[in-house]
Amino acid sequence: MNQTKLIHKHENLYFGLLVAASVMTILLAIVLTIASLGIFLVIIGFIVSLSMFAHWIQIGYIRTNGVKVTEHQFKDLYEIYQRVGQGMGIRMLPDVYILQAGGILNAFATRFFQKNMIILYSDIVELSRNGQVKEVEFIIAHELAHIRRNHVQKQWLVLLGNIVPFLGSAYSRACEYTCDRMAAHYIQDEAAAKQALTVLAVGGTLAKEVNEFDYLQEASRENGFIAKYSELISTHPTLPKRIAAIATAAGEVNVPVFKTAGYVKASIIGTIAMTVVLNGAIIAWLVMSDGFASLASTPFSEGFTDMTMEDPLSQLAYDNASYDEIEAEILGGADVNAQDGYGDTPLHNLFYNEEVDYATVELLLENGADASIENMDGMTPRDLAVAEGHPFDLVELLRSYE
Repeated sequence: MNQTKLIHKHENLYFGLLVAASVMTILLAIVLTIASLGIFLVIIGFIVSLSMFAHWIQIGYIRTNGVKVTEHQFKDLYEIYQRVGQGMGIRMLPDVYILQAGGILNAFATRFFQKNMIILYSDIVELSRNGQVKEVEFIIAHELAHIRRNHVQKQWLVLLGNIVPFLGSAYSRACEYTCDRMAAHYIQDEAAAKQALTVLAVGGTLAKEVNEFDYLQEASRENGFIAKYSELISTHPTLPKRIAAIATAAGEVNVPVFKTAGYVKASIIGTIAMTVVLNGAIIAWLVMSDGFASLASTPFSEGFTDMTMEDPLSQLAYDNASYDEIEAEILGGADVNAQDGYGDTPLHNLFYNEEVDYATVELLLENGADASIENMDGMTPRDLAVAEGHPFDLVELLRSYE
């Protein structure tokens, strides 16, 4: 799947601005921490710890009360997310749980330490029992797209950038548009994609009675101050806007246009400008102060690129090539520790296969493969071998080389 054409035009822009805002916030936090003799750092640490603890409690509730989708439990859903995930190029598929939510139709992706998770509310799953399989497939593909684009990790990375009003929610909404596009592109059924979003609004039964044009037309007229501000602080675009975006991307004509009133735009720009000027003044003072000038050049990531595998040895390992093929590549001078876009080495890539040849692993290790290298998920080859359920003797072999 070519992600570039599916990514919303503002997603990378907002992400870059959030990274920049996060860096400025960190610099500001350093000044305040020094000025307050460390008290500010304690306060921030407490707030962050409380947020993480609340997240862990939520994950604990899901894992202990939700029903995990497996090849023996809700087999049809298991096959759908396995097929969709593999088709979307996701290497380590997340755990999927079904949870009852009092009639709420929704789903979301989250992460617990190094493990991604998808939670489907039970009423969503019931749609597949009523023949709306494509709609469920779209919803699953949408959540898998969040994982494919690393949105959960990025949200934590730019958490401090939310000090800029509306920016964090704007980035989140752009991510939602991206995932809608990726999901619609994958299922190749525009009508089912739009119907799935309509289902989230009124439910599976009533969605079949909704006149799409009238629904979008009426929603487009809600452009007053309160309506627009409620949307601006929301992490998700309104459902009519998401439906309209899919229709527009598919080349439909006569799609209602959603406009924002000029005075609302002006107030947003004014609020953001004031924040940027204030932060800029603080950073300028910091840069010119003795002892802190070097902080002005703090580097930061310009974003994430698509995860492609270019190294031949890594590709051979990922394809579970024979011992002789891998040996020939090594003898040809291949770098046994080359990392691909995921941070995986050939040793990592070998363990994505169900069955791994012990002699091939030994061959890589004896030729200098570093068993302690971590990929982007912070996993060493041994961590991956354990997570993928490989035999104990392979795990111990890796341990002996760490």
